[in-house]
Amino acid sequence: MSDPSEDLTQISSDPTEVFVTEVAGRIQRGALTASLDMHQAQDNLEVLVGRARDEGLLIRDRFVLLEQLGAGGMGTVFTAIDLRRAEADDPNSHVAIKFLSAAFSEHPDALVSLQREARKTQQLAHPNVITVHDFDRDGDRVFMTMELLDGEPLSRLDRLEQRLGKAFDRSDLVRQFAEGLAYAHSQGVVHCDLKPDNVFVTASGRVKVLDFGIARLTQEAEQTDQYDAGRLGALTRRFASIEMLIGNTEPHPADDVYALGLIGWWLFTAEHAYGGASADAALTENLTPTGTAKAWRERERKALLRALRLTREARPQDAGQFLVLFQGSAQRNRLLAGLAVLLVLVSGGWVYQSLAPVGPEVPFSELPVATQLDFSNSLDQGYAHLDISDIDGALRYFDAAWLLHPWNPDAVEALDNMVERVAVLFADARSPEMAALLLPSLEAMQSNAYLAQQSELEQLVSAVTAAQFVR
Repeated sequence: MSDPSEDLTQISSDPTEVFVTEVAGRIQRGALTASLDMHQAQDNLEVLVGRARDEGLLIRDRFVLLEQLGAGGMGTVFTAIDLRRAEADDPNSHVAIKFLSAAFSEHPDALVSLQREARKTQQLAHPNVITVHDFDRDGDRVFMTMELLDGEPLSRLDRLEQRLGKAFDRSDLVRQFAEGLAYAHSQGVVHCDLKPDNVFVTASGRVKVLDFGIARLTQEAEQTDQYDAGRLGALTRRFASIEMLIGNTEPHPADDVYALGLIGWWLFTAEHAYGGASADAALTENLTPTGTAKAWRERERKALLRALRLTREARPQDAGQFLVLFQGSAQRNRLLAGLAVLLVLVSGGWVYQSLAPVGPEVPFSELPVATQLDFSNSLDQGYAHLDISDIDGALRYFDAAWLLHPWNPDAVEALDNMVERVAVLFADARSPEMAALLLPSLEAMQSNAYLAQQSELEQLVSAVTAAQFVR
């Protein structure tokens, strides 16, 4: 399959990029990793930190840079160990860390743009959108940390398939891509720069939308200021709608739908629908989409054709509308019917019939001070994970608080809040596959002594299980 994406930019030797250039060189020489096995390193963090500091690979006394993953228009991405997670024996202590590129950072709005990227993506808690952890700076180096993904962007899907020895279902890839995008649109966020490099496929087949770096809030969403990320000009012409190219209108979800149509068409046909021509050129030359595929269903082909229409008004107005066309309205209606009970519970007000707690055997004030601090810290960490809908992370910390002080009212409230959050995520699910992603977390929640007896969780597990069979 040919690569329709823009070529990745290389780290230049410009003096303003000395940092990433030197870091990339040190990592390539393997000065740190060659002399210290990384699994052993996590058991000996002092050795790891010392060597990383000596090699100039320690950022903010917290992140140890391990490997360069790639470089693009907005910045350079490395794999790193988050020492705070490693100290807590978190099995997911490896993260991705992206540094703002030198050329991009020279723009007066660059810092604001990266901050907005982190903030907007943190708000988009969805299985098909990358999880952003934090935004920070180290001296004059601005960076953001994200979940580390194992796989390849769509632009290198053939490489991933060769490595795994299997081909991914194109219909499923397009559906997942649209699911993540539909959720972003429902939250008032338009991506503005979708292309195969910004859509990632993990080794397990999960699609993740990346780089909401120049995403802008739609006019309907609440705005706190007049900042316009489009001024940064980070636009990929071959995947941009006419309206984005002209730039005299507010970005609209239908602009993302155009890029979604192009990427979906390429996934099925291995061709850019308009032969690589930009949307304005395609309109001027009166081009029509070309390319055929054996794998797609007729409704999928028609949905993509609708998405590829060159004027905004003629396209589906957001990715949710595209999904209805792509999956078929009958299937969509059956799914919604299967979710009816949970939707009623959530929209009508989630009323807990929780077990009456017996109360802690020892008053909180009589616990050792260290235990009190650990309890409070665990709750704070749990709520931080819950805020980004990381249910597994929230459970880990809430469960730790419960074990420190069983039946503590604050711990009970935290666990109830977590169940309610999962119920909302389930009610927002747009497909049986999305609903099924919640099952492992729900099963893990049942191991908690309190939640194992909670009727609301039992009902939720039953509803999520039933939703898997809605087709």
